[in-house]
Amino acid sequence: MNFFEHQDRARRRTALLVLLFTLAVLAIVFATNLVVLALVAFFANDLAASAAIAPGDWLRSHPDAVLWTSLVTVGLIGGASLFRMASLASGGGAVAQALGGVLVDPGSNDPLRRQLRNVVEETAIAAGIPAPDTYVLESEGGINAFAAGFGTSDAAIAVTRGALETLTRDELQGVIAHEFSHILNGDMRLNTRLIGLLFGILVIALVGRLTLRGASETGGRVALLGVIVGLALVIIGYTGLLFGSLIKAAVSRSREQLADASAVQFTRLPAGLAGALKKIAAMPLRPVVLAADVEEVRHMLIAEHRTPFGSMFTSPFATHPPILERIRALDPRFDPSELERIRLAPMRAGVPPPPAPPPLSEAAQLALAPLAVIAAVGNPGTAQLSAAARRLTDLPPVLHEAAHSPQDALAMVLALVLSRDPANRARQLARLRERVQSTPELPPRIEALASQTTRLDASLRLPLMEIAFPALRHRPVAQLRALVALVDELLGLDGQVGVLDYTLGRLLRVQLTEALMPNSTRTSRAGLKLHALKSELQTLFSVMARSGHDDERSARAAFDAGMRRLLPMAPPEFEHESNTARQAAAATGARSSGWIADLDHALTRLDFLPPAIKQALIEALVMTVAHDRQVTLGEAELLRVVCASLHCPLPPLVADAAA
Repeated sequence: MNFFEHQDRARRRTALLVLLFTLAVLAIVFATNLVVLALVAFFANDLAASAAIAPGDWLRSHPDAVLWTSLVTVGLIGGASLFRMASLASGGGAVAQALGGVLVDPGSNDPLRRQLRNVVEETAIAAGIPAPDTYVLESEGGINAFAAGFGTSDAAIAVTRGALETLTRDELQGVIAHEFSHILNGDMRLNTRLIGLLFGILVIALVGRLTLRGASETGGRVALLGVIVGLALVIIGYTGLLFGSLIKAAVSRSREQLADASAVQFTRLPAGLAGALKKIAAMPLRPVVLAADVEEVRHMLIAEHRTPFGSMFTSPFATHPPILERIRALDPRFDPSELERIRLAPMRAGVPPPPAPPPLSEAAQLALAPLAVIAAVGNPGTAQLSAAARRLTDLPPVLHEAAHSPQDALAMVLALVLSRDPANRARQLARLRERVQSTPELPPRIEALASQTTRLDASLRLPLMEIAFPALRHRPVAQLRALVALVDELLGLDGQVGVLDYTLGRLLRVQLTEALMPNSTRTSRAGLKLHALKSELQTLFSVMARSGHDDERSARAAFDAGMRRLLPMAPPEFEHESNTARQAAAATGARSSGWIADLDHALTRLDFLPPAIKQALIEALVMTVAHDRQVTLGEAELLRVVCASLHCPLPPLVADAAA
């Protein structure tokens, strides 16, 4: 199943989840009405008479009671669900902190935490997404991990202290790759919504418990009423939660199998994830001490918390396939007796130096066949992981350190957007001093970092920004909004914007905007067709065609190649540039900044397309890029940023050394 099929399936599952949740709420409303009407009949001394009335007539005989009971019940469930979702609306970090997670200090000298950070950053660069926040569950000695958030721009990954102290680097990488599969496939959003929906059902039982507690402190007939109401609500609430858990388990199990398979495809090291699962299976049973109800979040964990009752009673509610089954899928020769040896052996991770990534062949060409690129969307492989490790080692130490510093990350991003042309850079620095007069220490730091960024290989700019994103994300909201506006202003200061500059500014804007509003809904429009977006397609394909071709004739041919693939019956016309714009492009390697607003608008509109049509769109873009059998860095980075804008994360385009 590729990324786009998984997105379609996730949409259907979400719709099914909403339907089942609605049915559960209706059942709870019906049961609550029965309890209330029974109490009305009992305390009105007409229970015997009411028993002789048909249920439908019984309900209709007390319309006010039915109306108010229904409104209060629906309001309580809906309000509790919205409240719980609002508490998680700030993103994955809020979930990790609620569970007792401690953010990994970027400057930590602890070798285990530095190893964790490096593995997460390598995986993020390989996947083509910003590095997520990284947390450690310090109070949990068992082996576990989870990913939380609503999207790639607000994601957080948390691992337990036991995982850090027990897993080898390969095993840790397998666990992290498993969690990245949940990030890339959008499982996190569904997981987070499950928490909110099930809390709404649980709150009925919580109200019942509070009512029982209050009844125990009173006496007489009021106490009897409280006991009856409280007990009924507890039974209704926990019965609803029981069926909610069945729904949650059914939704979760298949996603865990897919994440295991994706992790192996990513790392090509099945022994890594299999080794981690073996250690989990071999560890003695211990209680989970997360700072929240484990029932609420167990569907998010890489390994389900085991109970002493055994699988006979828990299998219908299991959110994960049996762990031995998962191990055998990764290691067909696995013998369960191996667990006893693992249990008796000391499980210590150690921190060996990471293996040197195999070099990529200098002669290898980028394989830009449409099907190969589609297969890579949301599904990075070993070549990307190897290239990511090399890119991290290629970063200058000063910039690598600044990217992890909450104080310097902002200055480093601004240094990244400064022009390499001395005259234009001087104008940009002058504008910077005007805009940041309230922080006079910032311009000198930007200039100091610019001495490194202006010499930085262009292919390292996006990876550097991706690993700086966690430090940026925690800046004040007003400062981040000002940063987006300032970057756009600096890039267009001389009226000429190159493709690489655009990709940097666009990716920063998309990621920061989504990080500021992580719970914003991006709903595709099922009825939206490509023919209704001809103007937007004309802009996108024209810009893509020109980014890799210097003359109009070649650009038109590349444009036509993509359009014939996407809209063979009625393709839009190639968008011509003015003579002035062409002369400027020839002289400066950039183009008039007027196209930026058109392309931004086009990408925003195209993001509403359903996943299957997005797949066809990206295939056609690849035909445009690969038309001349040469791929420039500008084309490759623009394709990546277009995919990011469409919420289809494309890993960096690298040659597979194994090919």
